[in-house]
Amino acid sequence: MNFSFPLARLAVVLTTLALPACQQACPLNMSPPPTFMLAFSTDTTKSSGLGFRRAEVRSAYLVHYRTADFQQPLDTLRQPGPNVSPGSTKPELAIYYPAGHPPQFAVPDYATAQAGQSCRLIVPAANRTYDIGNVVLQQEPGETRCAGYRITRREATVNGQLRDGLNAPPELTR
Repeated sequence: MNFSFPLARLAVVLTTLALPACQQACPLNMSPPPTFMLAFSTDTTKSSGLGFRRAEVRSAYLVHYRTADFQQPLDTLRQPGPNVSPGSTKPELAIYYPAGHPPQFAVPDYATAQAGQSCRLIVPAANRTYDIGNVVLQQEPGETRCAGYRITRREATVNGQLRDGLNAPPELTR
């Protein structure tokens, strides 16, 4: 048998066959929306002793405000209690305990999406309050399809101090 394909037709066939394989090997890398993370220091035994105990962290809740000056509360996020059902629709403040790292939580995206909004983190068991505002999240597309997006700036003002969270979540102390 003698097969004779024009070169252009061969290129189309090979491209058609290779494209799905390329997409399977490297799907469009869509990063999740960026968030501003904060961490609770757990340093309770060293010289500073300014870290939080687990019971204190469990008491934390976050209030979302319509304005930058912490006026007009919109909602409150609380940690799920022992009596909360799995299908509950109550807003929750999710605190993560990543292995080898202090407990962390993300300032909700809606607090960063609306200019001029703010949040206040209240830790009643530790008698502490943290005002969180001016959240800036910036991301840029990667250079290739597989690179996705990369966050180039992640910062917020916490109790009047600019905190950079680009490489690691800033830690809150007592």
